[in-house]
Amino acid sequence: MTARRLAVVVRPGEGLGFRLAGVRVEEVARGGEAAAFRALLAEPELGVAAVEEEVLAAAPERLLRRARERGLPVVLPFALPRRWGEEGRGRAYVAALIRRAVGYGVKLGGTSAGGGGS
Repeated sequence: MTARRLAVVVRPGEGLGFRLAGVRVEEVARGGEAAAFRALLAEPELGVAAVEEEVLAAAPERLLRRARERGLPVVLPFALPRRWGEEGRGRAYVAALIRRAVGYGVKLGGTSAGGGGS
């Protein structure tokens, strides 16, 4: 069995935190989305491509469709917080992705920006 890898795709200058966590980061400048996605889709070991939503919105639909048809890499959109306490905007997509994978819906929990525990 081949080990699958994770790559995070962001705009230049937005990948430092991911790099510090040991994650492979692909920084894509405006206009470079098509070439970046072609390269990612050509990597057989890539299992998940976590793509910042602005980059994803600029990616060619035909390349995204090809990824969906193949099933790998799984394209997981996410939104970087732009201000303190901002909620993630990718929850609905992640819930739909999980539903498609496991066959039923799940409710994704979260915490409020104000913190608080049990």
